[in-house]
Amino acid sequence: MADRATPGGWSLARRVALRAVLAAVLVLGAILTVLVLELQDVRDDLDDQSLQAQARQIMRFLDMTGVVTGRPVFAPPPAVAALYGDPAGNQAFALVDGTGRLVLGSAGIDGPLADLGDMPAATAPGDPPGLPDLGIPFRTITDGGRSLTGASFAVMLGDRAMMLQVGQGPDHPDVLADSLIEEFLETAAWWVVGAFTVLIAVTLWTIRDGLAPLRRLSARAARIGPATSGVRLADGLKPADLPREVAPLVEAIDRALDRLDGALDHQRSFIADAAHELRTPIAALRARVEATLPADQARLLAPDFDRLARLAGQLLRLAEVDTLAIGADERADLAAIGRDVLADLAPLAVQRGRSLALDGAARPVTVRGRAEPLARLLRNLVENGLAHCPAGGTVTVRVQAPAHGAGAELLVEDDGPGIPQDRRDRIFERFWRADRRRGDGAGLGLAIVQRIADAHGAGVSVGDGPAGGACFRLRFPPVDRPVSTGRADGGPA
Repeated sequence: MADRATPGGWSLARRVALRAVLAAVLVLGAILTVLVLELQDVRDDLDDQSLQAQARQIMRFLDMTGVVTGRPVFAPPPAVAALYGDPAGNQAFALVDGTGRLVLGSAGIDGPLADLGDMPAATAPGDPPGLPDLGIPFRTITDGGRSLTGASFAVMLGDRAMMLQVGQGPDHPDVLADSLIEEFLETAAWWVVGAFTVLIAVTLWTIRDGLAPLRRLSARAARIGPATSGVRLADGLKPADLPREVAPLVEAIDRALDRLDGALDHQRSFIADAAHELRTPIAALRARVEATLPADQARLLAPDFDRLARLAGQLLRLAEVDTLAIGADERADLAAIGRDVLADLAPLAVQRGRSLALDGAARPVTVRGRAEPLARLLRNLVENGLAHCPAGGTVTVRVQAPAHGAGAELLVEDDGPGIPQDRRDRIFERFWRADRRRGDGAGLGLAIVQRIADAHGAGVSVGDGPAGGACFRLRFPPVDRPVSTGRADGGPA
């Protein structure tokens, strides 16, 4: 029996879900990165505007009359003076000449706030006079331990080029804007993450729900077997039940099943017709031989005619059980079947010097099934046991009632040599015989057993019996459980 190929890769749902999640995470990361960068630009612009406003304010209240004498005067109103009069305040400025000497500064400032570097050229007087649009940014810590963020502006005071350095601490008047930006970043980030989490969850649910028709179709396809070959994937489905992309595949599979059913019907019809047509010529040939040949020679040919008749009968029964279908409301009593079969085979057992035993048939044991094919199944197993049981041996049939949610069981045990482990996977194949030198069988009896068991949803297996012989075990499903017919691997259950 060939090994079944098992899928080794990921499922389609997992692949699509993983790619969707990765795409969502990448998009989320890109959005958050762009958002943070944009808001940082906004905060930097606000800082620049705040520093520019601070520089314009200082320039507005500078008294130019003292420039000629060498030192201008900063004369702001009391409210503005309070901002620069505290050495530990959050605003500071320094007016530095071209040599790096402090000309004027706020309280606590005794030198430039930052290195001058190359002083840029001052712009033409404007509003306020001589203040350019952008300054040179810097960060510094003053001697008093204040952390300042500031900018240096090249200005013209009279005819002198100077550097106006303004700085603001972490609690400057525009800190509200920074707080709003930070709050927005924190809040918006969580909202964005939450929204993408919901998006991912909806995407995963959509994928699972979208693939649900495929799972249902797979379950329906798994139930299609020899006994239910007329079932089609599209039976009972509306066009809206199938995705548009899947409908052509379902239609193609159903057409392939139609073609397979046609081929199987032709094969079954051929086997049944051949078996039926063989019976009459075999019987006629046997009668003619017995009438023509002497009695002793006719007796020598009798086993050959018996084997031919048996083969024709088994072929006919095999064709019948290949199309066997069990209805949902059909019931059979294993105990009654066991009593009837053993009563019919008792003369054969006595003729061969063997014994038959029945255990567990005192009360009815009901299974979902049909009595006639189950009787044929049990008859084949008992005949197989009688054929391999030594003289004086016993073939025992055990009927076990359902227990603990499991179905009923039927066991057939014998005292024969048993079946080697390496042959147990092949004994249910058609025309397979362990010893082809024996001429008393065609290798179809156990194949018929397998087909009948499949039609009833029963798993059939072979193991070692209590006395060392073979033990065939059939496990029937519970009566209230739907029967699953057909096997995917084609081997014994």
